[in-house]
Amino acid sequence: MADVIGNGRARTLVDADGDPVTVTGTALDVNITGGGSIDIGDVELLGHGAATSSDFIDIDNASEQLPTGACKELILQADDANTGYIMIGSSTDVDADNGIKLNAGDVLTLPVTNRNLMWAWGSAADQKLRTMILT
Repeated sequence: MADVIGNGRARTLVDADGDPVTVTGTALDVNITGGGSIDIGDVELLGHGAATSSDFIDIDNASEQLPTGACKELILQADDANTGYIMIGSSTDVDADNGIKLNAGDVLTLPVTNRNLMWAWGSAADQKLRTMILT
């Protein structure tokens, strides 16, 4: 296990023995003491390719599935002008008692593969939900 230590923006990643972990070019170098070895196999680090926002989604006082949109991450924001709140859940049973509550202006980020995996319910009609998908 490695730890990140340091102050401010400068950080040094160190292994369990306190040895620094460095990056040479695009390779991550890990010091191994005592002649040991470690095989972590192939590692692929993926970032986000693009961000796509959508028009408001009108959420009423009923469980509603979000529209289709493939993604790596989904960002949801309850509009500042909402008079009620929006509950976010992963199935049709999202309601006043089930889900994550977003008050006006609140933001929720979820690591999902498609926007349609999430459901929303509004405490009143015509609540607005903003979405951005990161692909």
